Parts: sequence; structure tokens; C-alpha cells
Amino acid sequence: MSIPRYSNKHLLLAACIGAVVSYGVLSILLDGSAQREKIIALEHKIQTLESAQKLVSVPADKTAHQALDIEQIRKDLSTRFIGDPRSFGEKLRDFVAENTHPQTIAIACKVVADLAENPDTLTNQELETLYRNQTNTELKRVLAQVLSLRGDNNLMHMLVAEAQPGLRSTNPAVRRQTLNDLAKTHYAGAAAAIVPLVQDSDTSVILDALLALRATGNESHIPSAENLLSHPDQSVSWLANDVINHLQNLSTKARTKLTSADVAAELPPL
Repeated sequence: MSIPRYSNKHLLLAACIGAVVSYGVLSILLDGSAQREKIIALEHKIQTLESAQKLVSVPADKTAHQALDIEQIRKDLSTRFIGDPRSFGEKLRDFVAENTHPQTIAIACKVVADLAENPDTLTNQELETLYRNQTNTELKRVLAQVLSLRGDNNLMHMLVAEAQPGLRSTNPAVRRQTLNDLAKTHYAGAAAAIVPLVQDSDTSVILDALLALRATGNESHIPSAENLLSHPDQSVSWLANDVINHLQNLSTKARTKLTSADVAAELPPL
């Protein structure tokens, strides 16, 4: 049931040609090809953060049957059947527990997102129960985001708290992965946890922290980026300036409650 899709490398290349051209003059002015390469890579990441659509390609020889299977599963998970006493939350729980295919989580996330504005069908209590019984970070994030969309940030607070060990890891790769996970929340509450890492000893971690701050923060977080405007690494100072320009358009109330667009933007592709 796996549906092949374009690789991330191809998607990023297609999405970012315009960004590379736009910043070409800035790149020429910078000293050294390494600095230019860093900034171009940052442009790519920013374009990815701004893109809410996931491009998916299905080969012509498979498509209809497999796509229909996915759609049917989604419908089954979103429908109550005579003789099945389970709630929607229980059906989702059983589906995730009984299926190990990589697309299982993606389908479950999509169903939760589809029911985001229907609390009578998938209740807040069921969202919390599903969250507490999950280990998959993608599904936990979507459950927390949907509850936030409904006006309750309790699960978002838990999600950020659970990320703390990763942010404190002595391994830069773990810190970077945790920052990338928090960036997907689009939640201002995550920005407070991200802010300390803009002063990290590892430049790659600083860059990912700035990107995560760009994706989650609002104007109240601008001072953290301003402190890096004179950073000796030009890729850091350039990105700090970009973060400031982006956050100054978001009030202090922005991102304190998620929207359906925030949820849809980070759903794993089917």
C-alpha cells in the first residue's frame, strides 16, 4: 500500500529555485563559497517551512487501486458501523496498534486532522487518551495541535516538556532533530524552549534553532534573534535578520492557538 513519492531533494530543488535567484546578489557579496553554500541551504529550509503543500507523485501503473485503499481506510476510521461499539478514538488506537506499515501513522494523522473541528465525534478526552498511549512523535504532535485548535493547549505543553531531554542532549544531532520536531508544532509555547539554543556552541544547532524560532515564535521572541545580528558567522547573522523580518509581522498573540492550516502544513504525506 506504499505510494512512492518524489524525494525530498527533488522537492526542495523545485521549490527553491526562485529563492536562490532572489538572494543571488546577497550571496555574491559574501566572502567565501562556504558561506554562500550555507545561506543557499538556509534559503532552501525557509522555502520548505513556508510550503504548506506536500507534493506527492504516484506512478501511473499503480495508482487508482492503492489510492482507493487509502481513501477507504480513512472513511472506515471516520465512520461508525452497526455492531462496532468502539468510539472513534478507540478505532484509531486499535488501527495504530495493529498496523506497522509506515503509512499507518500518516493515515491516522489525516483522520485526526479531518475530525479536528468535530469534537462531538472525536472528543477532547479521546485526543488526550490517544496522546498518552502513543510513542510516535508525529501522531502525538497532530493530536496536540488539534486540541490546541480547539482552544486547549494542555497537550502542547506536554509535548514541549517531553522535548526537553532532547534539547539538553550532549549530541548536537539530537538537539537538531528535537528543534526540527518542535518547529513543526507552529506553537509559540515551543519558542520559549527553543530560545536558549540560539546561543548553542554548535553553529549548525544555532541555525536550526533560528529556523525553529521562525516557525514557532512571534514578535515577543525578536530580541533572541537580534543578539545574533553581529555573529561572526555570516550565515547566522543573515538568518537572524530573516527571522526578525518574519516575526515582526506576528503579534504577541500569534501562534498561541493553532489553526487548521498549521495542522495541515505538517501532516506526514500519504
